[in-house]
Amino acid sequence: MPVNRALASVVYGFFYGLWPIAWIIIAAVFVYKISVKTGQFDIIRSSILSITPDQRLQMLIVGFSFGAFLEGAAGFGAPVAITAALLVGLGFNPLYAAGLCLIVNTAPVAFGAMGIPILVAGQVTGIDSFAIGQMVGRQLPFPDHYRAVLDSWRLWTAGAALKRPGRR
Repeated sequence: MPVNRALASVVYGFFYGLWPIAWIIIAAVFVYKISVKTGQFDIIRSSILSITPDQRLQMLIVGFSFGAFLEGAAGFGAPVAITAALLVGLGFNPLYAAGLCLIVNTAPVAFGAMGIPILVAGQVTGIDSFAIGQMVGRQLPFPDHYRAVLDSWRLWTAGAALKRPGRR
């Protein structure tokens, strides 16, 4: 391949990937800043606090549910930043909030940013985007089931260790 064509392909690919990502991130940050400036972000925070004082449930509501919604609308890391900021506002440790938001953002990221990862995969491979989306939807539950097995195994072994003779 000639060098000028290779460089043209690199530039085209860079802008092909950068334009939708930059556009969506700019829009997400713009909406977030507007909600903070107008006080709507405080309304969201007080609404979540009024639902439950339990931080575990707040994490599920904000980090997983609201984060999945934001991932579908914005994507590209914006949901992690927004939900982590919201959790810090709810009283979470900043490092803890960021880590939890990164963990719960693993499943919705495949469908993030208005489906751009699946659409681009379809355009690049020539496979129908609907077929790719269906396959992703079939594969995503397996890591969650695996995690559930690992979590239950840890609980089972911890419970067995507590029941050993000589322990109270």
